[in-house]
Amino acid sequence: MDLKDSLRLERYKLVTERQRYFTELARDSFATYIRLLAGLTAGGITLVSTRSKLELMPQVVVQLVDAIVYLVTFLGCVAIVQILFCLARWGGFRRAESEINPDTPPPDWWWWLFETMYACAIAFSIYLAWCVKSGVPALIGLVQ
Repeated sequence: MDLKDSLRLERYKLVTERQRYFTELARDSFATYIRLLAGLTAGGITLVSTRSKLELMPQVVVQLVDAIVYLVTFLGCVAIVQILFCLARWGGFRRAESEINPDTPPPDWWWWLFETMYACAIAFSIYLAWCVKSGVPALIGLVQ
């Protein structure tokens, strides 16, 4: 193997490793968001359900729930941006792989599907958080 072929092989290894890295990073971004969402949701439920035991004023509970929803929204947006970035980078490395090895089969038409579903699931959870937020004042008896 001459130097040119050796460099080509190393570049191919790098490109395929980066594809794997960005696939795993997108999955990890989603998993981290879900863990944070579960924790924040549990905290919000605990806060609302133990309000009287903790002797918290209803306005304070509403403000804390609002803060949780804003935090969920921020974390969700960050996760979505990171997932979309990973998707774009994966596509770029896939094109580079095809340039290095023209015999590489083209990706299936649905190559972007899982990462897009992650982003949609996060967006839907943000929507649900805002729906729940609007019902909290009535839930704790602040509004009749």
